[in-house]
Amino acid sequence: MPRQHNYWLNLGFILSAALTIYLGYFVPREATLPLIAGYTLFFGSVVLIIKKLEPGEEDLAYYWGMLLRLLLIASIPKLSDDVYRFIWDGRLLTALEDPYKHLPNYFLNRGVEGVDAGLYEKLNSKEYFSIYPPLNQLVFFIGALFSPQSVFWSIVVMRIVLLVFDWGNLKLIQRLLAHYKLPKHYGLLYVLNPLVVLEFSGNLHFEVILIFFLLQAIWHYEKGRLHISAIFFGLSVATKFIPLIALPLLLRKLGVKKTVIYGLIVTGTLAVTFLPLINTAHVWAIWESLQLYYQKFEFNGSFYYLARWYGFETEGHNIIAKSGKWMMYATLGSIMIYSLLAKKKGQWPRQMVWVWLFYLLFATTVHPWYVLPLLALSVFSRFRFPLVWSYLIFLTYINYSGGQYVDRLDVVIVEYGLLALIIVAELLGLKGDKLIFNSTLTDK
Repeated sequence: MPRQHNYWLNLGFILSAALTIYLGYFVPREATLPLIAGYTLFFGSVVLIIKKLEPGEEDLAYYWGMLLRLLLIASIPKLSDDVYRFIWDGRLLTALEDPYKHLPNYFLNRGVEGVDAGLYEKLNSKEYFSIYPPLNQLVFFIGALFSPQSVFWSIVVMRIVLLVFDWGNLKLIQRLLAHYKLPKHYGLLYVLNPLVVLEFSGNLHFEVILIFFLLQAIWHYEKGRLHISAIFFGLSVATKFIPLIALPLLLRKLGVKKTVIYGLIVTGTLAVTFLPLINTAHVWAIWESLQLYYQKFEFNGSFYYLARWYGFETEGHNIIAKSGKWMMYATLGSIMIYSLLAKKKGQWPRQMVWVWLFYLLFATTVHPWYVLPLLALSVFSRFRFPLVWSYLIFLTYINYSGGQYVDRLDVVIVEYGLLALIIVAELLGLKGDKLIFNSTLTDK
């Protein structure tokens, strides 16, 4: 239990629990003032806990982080409506219908249990074929299987599945920190982070599974079990393709031959998980939806927004068709250059921090939960800018103020301006740990 004489530590624990409940159950994303104020207090309470924690109390904070997640077990997602597509796809699967084959409106009035106009109106992707990979669809299926008529219980069942994966993340972080001989309290930057609690446990984003498989891949890599590592890496990619950006880092570490073998195992694993998409029509339908998504959606971009501004200034319209390609080339180029110049003996997750940063900086869409894999990887490094970003990026929910979405460029400027300052300061030698952790921990 928290030490009775440490008033500030106890206050941090109490506030973090109270604000988890408040934000998770009562504050919608359009309620800007209470949302941002509550998140700021939540973030402050976590920093307070980490600052006041003393040696020997780290385990308590790890368990507390899990408790915060469990507090949201009965909540309905407040910051994202993606969950309704999860439930839609899951109900189709339980009825032995193919969620990839048709657009959602095809299934209306076809007698599929739970697939009705009420759920259809809650979808934010009515015009798209399902783009969620089979591993995700398995979780959707489990959620619908146990509760074919209840949105609430489908959410609870899926949340339990994600909680199991996040518990695995907590254990893997501890194991890897011990392997790298890093302090146990570094993991608290992920474990107690308000964005992790709200976006994974609260809003059911599947990056939590990506992180689990990626950490497993790193663990087995460090133990020299490259084939097993590659299988887990492939499962991580099967959740979302983004981890592929970390593969070029292996060129200098393993050499070309071993990297090719590693990549082939990743490809084979990916192929097995995508066997349900063996139908060519499925592949083209998903590809069409992905193209539409990347051509239409823009959210919280950094360099991409600069390119968009350039397009309006020079050509008088949005040049996303051109600038999207520019960003892709910039991403691939920066990652390859860094991978070829990175130290051969440098730790893989520490180097992943930078390639993940390059990806996010050149992306056209950067939702708050997109930074969480970066945050998880950063606990194995000395850089704390991902922690700061996990606060700043939450400010983008201001865009939904009053229920009407508005692209707030002032928020983007503040977010990336402060992020750039922190990155430069850390590169110049700023020691974030001295500011964040208790001196009795950092001096150990």
